[in-house]
Amino acid sequence: MVISILQLLITFILAYLFGKIITKIKMPAILGWLIAGMILGPHALSLMNESILEQTWYKVFINILECTAGLMIGTELVFKRIKKYGISIIITTLTQSLGTFLFVSLMFAIIFYMTNIPIYLSIIFGGIALATAPAPALSVVREYETNEPVTRTLIPMAVLDDMVGVVVFFSVMAFVMSNFSQTGLPSYIIVLTVLLPVIIGIGCGLLFSPLLKKKTNRKNTLIVMILSIILTSIIGLFFNYFIMPRPMLNFMIIGMAFSATFSNMVQEDRLDHMISYFNPILGIALIFVILNLGMPLDYALITGAGLYTVIYILARAIGKYFGAYFGASITKLPNTVKKYLGFTLLPHSGVSLVFTGIAVNALKNPAPESAKILQGTIAAAAVINEIIAVLMAKKGFEWANELNNKSLTSSKDNSVVITISSKYGSGGLEIAQKLSKELNIPYYDKDYLYKKHIESNNEPSKSLQLFQDSLSLSTIQSAIQQQEYQYVEKEIIDLANKEDCIFLGRNADDILKNKDNLIKVFIFADFPSRVERVKVQYKIKGNIKEEMEKVDEMRSTFYNYYTKKRFGDANNYNICLDSSSIGINNCISIIKDIYMSKKR
Repeated sequence: MVISILQLLITFILAYLFGKIITKIKMPAILGWLIAGMILGPHALSLMNESILEQTWYKVFINILECTAGLMIGTELVFKRIKKYGISIIITTLTQSLGTFLFVSLMFAIIFYMTNIPIYLSIIFGGIALATAPAPALSVVREYETNEPVTRTLIPMAVLDDMVGVVVFFSVMAFVMSNFSQTGLPSYIIVLTVLLPVIIGIGCGLLFSPLLKKKTNRKNTLIVMILSIILTSIIGLFFNYFIMPRPMLNFMIIGMAFSATFSNMVQEDRLDHMISYFNPILGIALIFVILNLGMPLDYALITGAGLYTVIYILARAIGKYFGAYFGASITKLPNTVKKYLGFTLLPHSGVSLVFTGIAVNALKNPAPESAKILQGTIAAAAVINEIIAVLMAKKGFEWANELNNKSLTSSKDNSVVITISSKYGSGGLEIAQKLSKELNIPYYDKDYLYKKHIESNNEPSKSLQLFQDSLSLSTIQSAIQQQEYQYVEKEIIDLANKEDCIFLGRNADDILKNKDNLIKVFIFADFPSRVERVKVQYKIKGNIKEEMEKVDEMRSTFYNYYTKKRFGDANNYNICLDSSSIGINNCISIIKDIYMSKKR
């Protein structure tokens, strides 16, 4: 066992290094981890051989890490963030998953009818094809820090897609096996396989939430999180190995349900800190999970791939893409979701191999020839599809303009940019305007961005809301505003690349976060000073306090929703200045000194 653990550690290190090499040629690191698994697994160099993969300690270890990886999805399933798209996501999940099932089943039914192969095998192919493996696409999300409509649709859909996949696959298997005497799967398996991981996750989330809610330091937070994940996994392992007729529970769903539960019970700033603390552990877990997906894949099957494999890959891709396109169209999701979501749903290998293993095991005695066709086709498709799918998932995010703009970290990028965020009435506008004059560089605010936008938009009235301070969460989440925000992002990036400048608000500090020469400033002031400034400068009539609280809340909502950070949190800025304490002119002087030091 000690030697096996050493082999696993060496495999992990090599996979990590291979991922780093792959990123040098603009490919996602996951592709390196996946290929490393294939090369180091039992079908090539066999550093991780079949006997290790079958050992109980290894399976338990991977199950715990799959539960851990589930946090990547679950922590994003905060109800108030996703409720606007709730029905749209459910409908689109059903159209792309059931559409894939029907299209793949139909294609194989026609082929099998013409070649005298049992038709029932076609719906098994369809049942395997509809599910998506969430880890590959979501590892691209994590690596490139994507955070736009496609990403926000994909994350909750990953949970629903797996659940639909389990229901359809086991329903198909129950129907098929009922035609073979004494070999049918118990009907309760379908219910248990779908609901048990969710129940375990929610139950453990409720159990551990009181501990996770307590604000404490990094060390104690990590200890509580790690112990709660391990205990949650142990409960899942008990049911998987001692209650279920065979191990088939999805531990990633357990982790999703667990983390989604506590994420909706802790304060937003507490959740942000928890995620920040846990990110390094999550990164390690993802590498192991992707390695485990790659190890069973036999590269030699690529050369033996036949017509069935090609049809399976193409039919599944068509079903996923056009099913997502149709669902997004009828539910009025943003255009980028309609056009590019389907590409992010192509990864498949992990779940396909699990379903194939179950189906082959069920068919090998009553229908060995069918089992052989199924195993050969899916095994070859898993290898070919996964390499293509990871690349297409990345391209989908790229075409949707959701990849973090790495060009901002280029050594050729010499412009120095100042971003200023502020509490309403604390003097951010005045500081930006005076600093612009003193440094002789332009400043851009919502008024400038709005004017630029209406020049290229024939319906400016529809875009007006995005450039106001009085934004509601429902307005921010609307499909048209998601598209308008993409325009703002692109305009800010283009302006920042051209020359030294100042941006006031509009989340510029986050949009430009990969820029080398960036000065992120937050301006605040005591409440009486802000009231006086609002009264004099903005000539607000009526209840000034109420107006200030309203604008501050809307600025926070806008910032928190798009950046997944907390507005005003000092960790998000290079410097925070109290204009009521040190004065406007001193604030300008301090920022100017920092700017000049960057120019030297």
